[in-house]
Amino acid sequence: MIAAAATFANLYPIAFDTGKAGWKLDKDGKIEMRDGNPIYLDSSGNETAIEGGTISRLNAEAKNHREAKERAEADLNKFKDAAGKLIDPTTALKAIETVGKLDAKKLIDSGEVDKLKEQIKGELTAQLTEKDNKIKEQAGVIDTMTLNAAFSSSKFIQDRIAVPADMFRSTFSKHFKVEDGKVVPYGADGNKILSSNPNNFGNPADLDEALEKIVDTYAGKDAILKAPNASGSGNGGGGGGRGNGRFIKRADFEKLSPAEQSSTSQQAAKGEISIVD
Repeated sequence: MIAAAATFANLYPIAFDTGKAGWKLDKDGKIEMRDGNPIYLDSSGNETAIEGGTISRLNAEAKNHREAKERAEADLNKFKDAAGKLIDPTTALKAIETVGKLDAKKLIDSGEVDKLKEQIKGELTAQLTEKDNKIKEQAGVIDTMTLNAAFSSSKFIQDRIAVPADMFRSTFSKHFKVEDGKVVPYGADGNKILSSNPNNFGNPADLDEALEKIVDTYAGKDAILKAPNASGSGNGGGGGGRGNGRFIKRADFEKLSPAEQSSTSQQAAKGEISIVD
């Protein structure tokens, strides 16, 4: 008990000043204890037994308050002018707001904002253009495949055309466009070729009907059409002298060398020979 009292006395020596609030002393000048805890007298003479843990806690709180005060003072010093005078907070906030507006105005006046907008617009436009080109390229491939498939399955070409199908397609495919996935025929005047079929009247003609109309107006039609009732050795007439009676079977034509095929194709174009199935 005496050791505990000595410890408190060492920690709080000011408490022993006579006539002031502090530790209660006995007649020998020693701190009086109650239940092992020193007794503290306030300025009104009220007694309170102080536990050791309470003192440590209060001491820690005092330290925290002191450190917080020191930090606050350090932060406050940042807002002092060169003379050490504290800047008015309202004035400081107004100045910051003004500077912010000046910076924005400077950017606008110098055209930096417009430059940034143009840069962003240019980058986005380039990206969109690239995507559009890819979409158009893919659409072009699909349209070509659709048109080639239509020509390959054409009954008119199989039954009536004497020249090789790829040669015929390269010449006449320009009259067709793929719109919404459908093959639409166009005449030399740029207008759609409409159907004469009562069941499809007023609508675009299908590929075979359109080809028949296009070939019928073609100046070299006699060179590309098969002769009626062609037998492979002569002409039964009625074909306008088509091929001058000379024919070659397609199977035989395909067996020719590239040079011979080229020569035969030129003859067919001039109407000097017909290629038949």
